[in-house]
Amino acid sequence: MKLPPGFYVGRKGLVCRLHKSLYGLCQAPRCWFAKLAASLLSYDFIQSHSDYSLFTLRKGAIELYILVYVDDLIIAGNIASVVTTFKEYLGHSHQRLGGS
Repeated sequence: MKLPPGFYVGRKGLVCRLHKSLYGLCQAPRCWFAKLAASLLSYDFIQSHSDYSLFTLRKGAIELYILVYVDDLIIAGNIASVVTTFKEYLGHSHQRLGGS
């Protein structure tokens, strides 16, 4: 790490206190959410304009709702087999979203 311009080092052993994160760590959740949103949109979900963390899918009699809170998902739907299929899709997409 380089010291800020104009920072004078008077003695050895001093440290520099940081007031913000290094190397884009603040952006990591935003990048994760962008990848998740792209994955959901490719699955034909529609992102709510009033709450960007809400995604809905309506096809015929199928209704599926995804609510994102921090790094958790709340999944609700009217047909259990569709919810299970979607959870399997998320399991396969997990690696692309940064999971291990």
